[in-house]
Amino acid sequence: MIQTDIQIRFNDMDPMRRVNNASYSAYLELARLDFCNRYLSVSELEDIPFVLARVEMDLIASVLPGTSIYVETWVSSIGTTSWEFSYEIRDKRTNKVYVKAKTVQVYFDYRAQTKKQIPLDFLKSLEKERL
Repeated sequence: MIQTDIQIRFNDMDPMRRVNNASYSAYLELARLDFCNRYLSVSELEDIPFVLARVEMDLIASVLPGTSIYVETWVSSIGTTSWEFSYEIRDKRTNKVYVKAKTVQVYFDYRAQTKKQIPLDFLKSLEKERL
């Protein structure tokens, strides 16, 4: 399980003085980038070996200004060409869950513009984070 600290920015807030729902998707993206930094050698954008195919998100509670949060990420399912990340956005102090989410990624070769079977070395990285 990977934990990614999130810094809430002023522009993440909406007029209701809470984190805007669109910002949560950006937080999940930061968590996926954290996964890439830990397990992949990416020197060019085309080296990222997947494309996002689906996002599912349940907003449990609003994140308010001054809250310290992090995203907990794990692999919840692995197929032959795709896998699923599961996430929880949590309060650092109380561990309260604000958001539960899932995304589906497809292994993708940007240079060839085609999906591919997940290679063994990358599959091993996914298995390390599988719950």
